Amino acid sequence: MTIELTTFDWVIGLATLVGSLALGLYLALRAQAGQNSSDFFLAGRRMLWPVVGASYFATNIGAEHLVGLSGDAYRYGLCAGTVEMTTAICLGFACAVLFPQYLRNKIYTIPEFLELRYGPASRVGFSVLMLIICIMTKMAFTLFAAALVLHSLLGWDIMTTVAIIACATALLTMMGGFSFVAYTDTIQATIIFAGCGIMLCMGLYHVGGWGALVERVPEAMHVAKPFDDPTYPFWGIIAGALYGGIFYWGIDQVNVQRALSAKNLNHARWGAMFATLLKLSPIFIFALPGVIAYALYPGMEGDETKQTFVLLLNRLLPSGLRGLVLAALVAALISSLNSVMNSVSTLAVRDFVLRWRPGATERSQVTAGRIAILVSAVLGVAAAYMVKQTQEGLYKYLQTISIYLVLPVTPAIVFGVMSRRVTVAGAYWSVAAGVLVAAVFVFDQLVGAETGARLFPWLHMTLTENYTYRGLWGTLVIIAVLFGVSAVTTKTGAEPLEKTTINWGNKAEAFQGIRDWRLHLTALSAATVAIFIWLW
Repeated sequence: MTIELTTFDWVIGLATLVGSLALGLYLALRAQAGQNSSDFFLAGRRMLWPVVGASYFATNIGAEHLVGLSGDAYRYGLCAGTVEMTTAICLGFACAVLFPQYLRNKIYTIPEFLELRYGPASRVGFSVLMLIICIMTKMAFTLFAAALVLHSLLGWDIMTTVAIIACATALLTMMGGFSFVAYTDTIQATIIFAGCGIMLCMGLYHVGGWGALVERVPEAMHVAKPFDDPTYPFWGIIAGALYGGIFYWGIDQVNVQRALSAKNLNHARWGAMFATLLKLSPIFIFALPGVIAYALYPGMEGDETKQTFVLLLNRLLPSGLRGLVLAALVAALISSLNSVMNSVSTLAVRDFVLRWRPGATERSQVTAGRIAILVSAVLGVAAAYMVKQTQEGLYKYLQTISIYLVLPVTPAIVFGVMSRRVTVAGAYWSVAAGVLVAAVFVFDQLVGAETGARLFPWLHMTLTENYTYRGLWGTLVIIAVLFGVSAVTTKTGAEPLEKTTINWGNKAEAFQGIRDWRLHLTALSAATVAIFIWLW
C-alpha cells in the first residue's frame, strides 16, 4: 500500500518541510553558530527553556512513533504508548540529581563528567560506547527506518533514500551546528503536533467521538496490561523507566546535550518540564489513531498492521492535509538524525581530538566537528546498508543489543553522583559485572526461546521473560556489585567528590513560587497519574 498524493499534497508538504529547515538554518546562521566551539556544539549555552524542551521532544520522536506506534496500537491497544507516559519519572530524577552536577562543571559531554568522577579511562570507554550506540544503532536505525517508511509510502529505493537523507542532514548540520538542531527541532515539533493532531481529530470525527470509540473497541482503550503480559506488562514498563529511562533522558549524550546548552540550570529544568508536558501527548496523537484504525478497519493481521499509518492517511485525510502529515513524518526523522550527528561530532572533538591536540584553536575544533559529522554520515549509511542486507540477523542483533548496552554503566553513573561511598574500583567492577549480565541476556534472546529456555531456565519465568523485568534484575545485581566492591576498596579523594557528587548536608533550594520546577513536576506527575487512572 502506498500513500495517494496529489500535486497539492506535494506543494504543502515540501513548502512546510523546506520552510522549516530554511528558517532553522537562518536562525542558526544569524546566531553565528560556527563562530567557536561553544556556539557550534552547544549553541553558546544560551538556549531558553521553550527551545530546550521542544528540542528534547523532537529528538525523541522518530518513525517508530508516527508509524510504528500506530501499528502497535492497532495490534495491542493504547498500552503500546504506556512507556511514553513515564517521562516525569526520568526527567524529574535528571532535574533533581544529574543536571545540577552537569551544569555546575560546564561540561560538553557526559564522558567529560565521568572523567572528573572516575578518571580518564572512564571517559574514553564511555565515549567509545556512546559513539557505537549513536552510529551503529541510533543512526543506522533512524536512516533505515526513514528509508523503509518512505519506500512504503512513496515507493522510493531504500538505499538511495538513505544516502540522500544522510547527505542532506549532514550538510545542514555542518552549516548550522547545534543551533540549527535546536531551532529546527522547535519548529518541527510544531509541525509534528499540527499534522498528527489533525489526523487524530479526523479519526475521532469518523469514528463518532471518544464515547463511540470506547463502545466499539473497549479492550483496546486501556494502558495497563497484567504483570505477566508478554509484550507490554504495565509494572515492567514502569520499572524500565527507573533504569533505562533515566539513562535515556538523563545520561544519553544525544538527549542531554539539550540541557547542557541551556542558559542556566533553571532553563534546563524548565525545558525538561516542558518536554515532560509535551510527552503526555504521544499516547493520544500517535497511539490513539492506531486504535481508531482498529475500530474503523478491523481485520488486518501481521505485517498488514504496519500499514496502519498509510491507511489512515489515505482514508481519513483530504488532499493537502496528507502532505502536511507526511511533512510531519519527515520532520520527525530529520530531527532525530541531526541530533545524533551533532552529538557524534561533539563526542569526537571533545573526547578525542582535544585529547590528542589539547591546544587546538576554536576554529580548528569547529572544522573537526564538521568533518566528524561528514564521517558519521558515511558510517551511518554503511551501517544502514548492513541492516538492510541482513534484516533478520544483524537488524535484530542491533535492536537487541541497544537495549542492554547501557545496562552495565547506568548504576555507576547515577550512584556516582548520589553517593560518595562509590569508588573507582567499585564502578569498574560493576561495569564488568554488567557486561556479563548483558551478554547473557543478549545471547539468550539471539538463540531463540526454545534454546534459551534450555540453557537459562531462570530467564524464562513469569517475572524474567520480558526484557523490562530482566533489566530490573540485572540492574539490582550491578548495584549490589557496585556497593559491595566500593565497601572494601580505596575511597575516592575529596576533590573529585566535591565537583561531581551531591552533598546531602546542604539545605534544600529555596522555593521559587510559580517558577519552581518542583511545582511543575508535581503538577505534571499528578496529570500523568490522572491519565493512567482514566485509561487504566
